[in-house]
Amino acid sequence: MSDVKGKVTSFFENGYRKLDAFSGDSVSSMTKQMNRLRDERFCLGITGLSQSGKSTFITSLINQLLHYEKSALPGFSPVLNGRLLGVKIHPLEEKGLAEFPYDKAYKGLTDAQPSWPASTSDLSGCLLELRLAKAASKLNPFSREQYSLYLEIRDYPGEWLLDLPMRDMGFSRWCAQCSAMYTQSPRMGLLGATLSKLQKIDPLAECDEEELKAINQEFVDFLRSCKESGLSLIQPGRFLIPGTTVDTDALKFIPLLKCGGYSEGQLDAASDNSYFKVCQQRYERYKKELVDPFYASFFGGIERQLVLVDVVSALNSGAEYVDDMRQALSNISDSFSYGKQNRLRQLFNPKIDKVVFAATKIDQVLSEDHEAVRQLLGTVVKQAYQNAQHEGVRPVCEATAAVRSSQEIEHEEGKGIVGVDCSGKSVGYVHPTITARIPEGEEWKLFYDWKIPELGPPKGLSYQNGDPVPHIRMDTIINALIGDKCE
Repeated sequence: MSDVKGKVTSFFENGYRKLDAFSGDSVSSMTKQMNRLRDERFCLGITGLSQSGKSTFITSLINQLLHYEKSALPGFSPVLNGRLLGVKIHPLEEKGLAEFPYDKAYKGLTDAQPSWPASTSDLSGCLLELRLAKAASKLNPFSREQYSLYLEIRDYPGEWLLDLPMRDMGFSRWCAQCSAMYTQSPRMGLLGATLSKLQKIDPLAECDEEELKAINQEFVDFLRSCKESGLSLIQPGRFLIPGTTVDTDALKFIPLLKCGGYSEGQLDAASDNSYFKVCQQRYERYKKELVDPFYASFFGGIERQLVLVDVVSALNSGAEYVDDMRQALSNISDSFSYGKQNRLRQLFNPKIDKVVFAATKIDQVLSEDHEAVRQLLGTVVKQAYQNAQHEGVRPVCEATAAVRSSQEIEHEEGKGIVGVDCSGKSVGYVHPTITARIPEGEEWKLFYDWKIPELGPPKGLSYQNGDPVPHIRMDTIINALIGDKCE
């Protein structure tokens, strides 16, 4: 196999030299492919449902690596053994892809009145270059040859993630799914009077564009309420965050809840100006123009995947929200291509060969409960875990706080959490013991009265001095994702 790999590498290197006289774009593309073949460039997909803290995590990930000499990264082997020599951040330089606003986010965390990184509203990315020393040769233990490992990081709105299952779902099936979800708590209550309006629309009736526009706006308001309440399974995601290159006509459809009363033949025979055909045409356009290109450009080349899950907030919200999160994670995991491959196959048809599930924001609970949160995460992501495992990929479950924003204190009732809210006011609370399993029945009563205050970032970090962001177990996450690539 080594002979084959050597011949293929030689082939690409000869091609690279021939292309050197041509355009810079061609050379850049060839360089990327060469680095991938040598296992020196790969793409990390950081996936998270809305409000899972994805932008904050990416900011912290970049910060820990850029400031590795001062960061607390004992669990990241290249730092521990002294082989990490330097880290630089570069733009990805892809058409239509903005640079991830790391510097702005880091400055916000280090302001006199610190603020969290802004939620992602469009596509962005960056390229991290890790300069590493190769392990000493047995023949020459003093030899310390250096090389660069390139890590692509891409960011996108978490709302778009939940659109991926729609790729394999026809309009009438999507309507049936919505009908089942909207007649159950908590969505039924959030919909209010809009539910009856959706239930009254006859799919075969002539479409009234003004009525469709009005109900579409009410539907968007309902989706926004779902997000604000903490629900995870929100579709279509671009109704909330459309991005900057969207033709808004593709967003003007609604779920027709009475589709279940008609056969597929009747729906197919509907007139072109019926509610069904108008909404179906826009639904298919939405998938073709927005969902499919997003999947192809952002998920087609991912080789390592991190899935961020805000388990603590879901637990704080109640049983329906935990079930909703479980279903959302299971749905999106079906959209990813998992599997182990050799480097040549990975170059042309990349698959995700390592998955890490991470419970986020664990600084919201006591350290003695961190292990319980990690085990609870394992239960929540069980189906998604099995989807990856079925393809020969062994996932990892971890728990982390990308930015530690709280401290633990002792008081007369035991231990508690203290921090500052986003206005800078000191807040403190105690919480029930976190269970390592999903509560059932009466067990939920312990969590009904526990409301987590929204904590702000810690104060006192210096941008000028390059202070690393305090964290919990980011080194373990980084090592799980890329540690083997640095060997």
